[in-house]
Amino acid sequence: MEGNNNQQGLYNVQQELEEGSSFDFKIIYTTLILNWQWFVLSLIICLSVAAIKLRYTTPMYQSYAKLLIKDDNNGGRRGGRSNIANSSTLGIMTNSEGIDNEMEILKSTALATEAVKQLKLYTVYTLEGRIKDHLLYKNQPVNVDLDAAHIETLKRPISLVIDKDENGKLHVTGTYTYVPEDPDKPSKTYAINRTFDVLPARIITSVGIITFTANTLSPMPDDRNELVTIYPPKMIAGKYSGALTVNQLSKSTSIASLTLTDEMPQRANDYLKQLVFSYNMQANEDKNEIAMRTEQFINSRLEKINTELGATEGSLEATKRQYKIVNPEATGALGFTNTDQFTQKLADMDMQIELLRSLQQYMNEPSNKYQTLPSNVGLNDAAASTLINDYNKIVMERNRLLRSANENSPTITPLTAQLDDLSSSIRRAMTQVQRNAQIQRNSILQEYNRYSSMIYSSPEQERVLNQIGRQQEVKSGLYLMLLQKREENSISLAATADKGKLIDDPVSFGQISPKKSIILLIALVIGLAIPSIVLFLINFFRYKIEGHEDVARLTTLPIIGDVAIASETAKTKADIVVHENQNNVMEEVFRSIRSNIQFMLKEDQKVIMFTSTTSGEGKTFTAANLAVSFALLGKKVLVMGLDIRKPRLTNLFELKDKNIGITNLLVHDNPTREDICANILNSGVNRNLDIMPAGPIPPNPAELVSRESLDNIFATLRKEYDYIIVDTAPVGLVTDTLMIARVADLTVYICRADYTPKSSFEFINSISAQKKLPQVSIVINGIDMSKKKYGYYYGYGKYGKYGKYGRYGKSGSYGSKYGGNYGGNNGLNYTSYGAYGNYADSNYGNKKDDSIKRK
Repeated sequence: MEGNNNQQGLYNVQQELEEGSSFDFKIIYTTLILNWQWFVLSLIICLSVAAIKLRYTTPMYQSYAKLLIKDDNNGGRRGGRSNIANSSTLGIMTNSEGIDNEMEILKSTALATEAVKQLKLYTVYTLEGRIKDHLLYKNQPVNVDLDAAHIETLKRPISLVIDKDENGKLHVTGTYTYVPEDPDKPSKTYAINRTFDVLPARIITSVGIITFTANTLSPMPDDRNELVTIYPPKMIAGKYSGALTVNQLSKSTSIASLTLTDEMPQRANDYLKQLVFSYNMQANEDKNEIAMRTEQFINSRLEKINTELGATEGSLEATKRQYKIVNPEATGALGFTNTDQFTQKLADMDMQIELLRSLQQYMNEPSNKYQTLPSNVGLNDAAASTLINDYNKIVMERNRLLRSANENSPTITPLTAQLDDLSSSIRRAMTQVQRNAQIQRNSILQEYNRYSSMIYSSPEQERVLNQIGRQQEVKSGLYLMLLQKREENSISLAATADKGKLIDDPVSFGQISPKKSIILLIALVIGLAIPSIVLFLINFFRYKIEGHEDVARLTTLPIIGDVAIASETAKTKADIVVHENQNNVMEEVFRSIRSNIQFMLKEDQKVIMFTSTTSGEGKTFTAANLAVSFALLGKKVLVMGLDIRKPRLTNLFELKDKNIGITNLLVHDNPTREDICANILNSGVNRNLDIMPAGPIPPNPAELVSRESLDNIFATLRKEYDYIIVDTAPVGLVTDTLMIARVADLTVYICRADYTPKSSFEFINSISAQKKLPQVSIVINGIDMSKKKYGYYYGYGKYGKYGKYGRYGKSGSYGSKYGGNYGGNNGLNYTSYGAYGNYADSNYGNKKDDSIKRK
């Protein structure tokens, strides 16, 4: 049953501690108030840094434009995929694989490089300032440029400084680095130092010709220098490509939003316009690439067929001259009719075979590898035409990607592999088609020969003329078809439209960074956070108690007093700081502790035991001053030194006889009253205060305090004294105190501010819950009142002035008026409080209670 009670007590203590460890706004409030100067200083520093940043940070602006990306198949509406043009689209090619691909092209570095070169944004101008340089755009006093041939090969920036001297001449200084093509050769840096009387002017360098022209709208200032830097275009293009954001407005449209962040809003607007223009130029080039290659193929075939057709017509003319034929008659109507029919079919097969042979010859040329193939040239086989269309489509995509990547790029390699596979498929398909055409031709030829035999009676010249006429018909038909295709292809070149269209001109949203409100808010938050975090870390890593609030959070045991650090001037003999007829801080502290103990003690309880976790926490000092406080009430008080391992009472009270003490009594089984009286000395501080020191240090202190003689000694002393204050050993170090606890009525556990670890309270709560010590209460010792924060915990600052209200401490009239049983609740019989200053002397001296002998 006792074990269950102990466990329940431990549970209650733990539960109360957990409830007490919840979020405490009071601690936060006091922390902020007590350290307000650090918060103010942090806020001043952070807000000053924010103001400096806002003052000297280059502002950024954002420009916005909406671009309609057209789809050639559906009039600009998104949803259809592009296909290679057929005869119905007049040979126009589309390159749209979806708006996602187009957005990636818009963000490509290759397109950005083209826009940068067109606007000459690779030259950056700044005007030298006293603190910060200012960017210039279109208002620079002097325009600087590098010739187009060398701007492509520029690898390092060229830095120039242009200033105007007293005579109005322009002085140009700067440096540039020449990087040779051979990587084994070292780079060389050269200096530029030239003066010009008039502009335009130029400087010839190893990296190109630098030209200087005057801007009539912005004259050169006399006291400022113009700083010019010519960057490689790709370097600047990378900046603009990274600052550009391209998003699709909605999934149901092909409109893209272009957003660019730049230091100059006008420059950003101009860049967006030029980017769209360069995008349309590249898109038109992509669209017309197949048409142009088709035109080249048609023209080459027309030249060849024209030569063959001329030879056939010459042969026909020569045959007619040889045989003198003008209008030969038909011999056999049926044979002749069927022969004509199969002649036409044979001509068609010959034309297809000739087309296939021409395409194979075109594909076998090395220069045409990975190039678009002629399409829509009259090939009848649908499978081969589809493969050619797919092949051209992938070639277009590969050529477009090659503008921003090389052939070994991971995005190009899969397309090259697809082209190789399609090329093999096309060759196999054409071979199969040619084989099938040859088989069909042979079949038609057999039928033709059969019907030809029907006209065997026709003259030989007629058969010769028919053969020549058949060849002439094949060549004429192919020639006319190619002429028609060339005209269609020419129309497609003339009908090319822009791929993208700006819905509205680019507009600037104004300054987007730095944002003053956000930066100031961040500075405010950081200014509050830094001291908060520092204070939190300081408190988090502080493992010792600091004051009342710390102890209140760590335990539910009653805290009966908070003892401040006593000044050395206030101490008298035995470090006593409690004095008669005084109302200072220390007197009031021990009066408060005395009152709390009186309320806690029950009837006939008088033994008060003082202990602590470790030595040095001030239990002897507290016990001695509390004993004086009780003695000032006229009570007979005994201070007993039961810290027999490390006794201090003898030295503290400057007792001469160091052999007197309780250890002399504990060695006897039943010490007499006379023996007990012989080991008691008067303190020399107050007549009502006696001392029983520890005596000689024994070799077996734990066994000694366990003897029954200790119980007998306290039974005798309880009859002689009103209060017995026992100074024991630290309970956290030895077990002596736990054995002495059997004779005590109340335990005062001393902890010391900035000394006692917080972890000690786990042990204090444990021994209290297990009832190892009687009626445990806490006294906090050593509180440094010089620390400002304790002023919020204790109200002793002006307490010394309390005496002026009726001269409480010295007025004799108070005692005369309110004499008698003033302290009845505490069992104290004050007969004349007004003469309190003489109470101890008059009563104690006249009482002559010699039941206890004082030495």
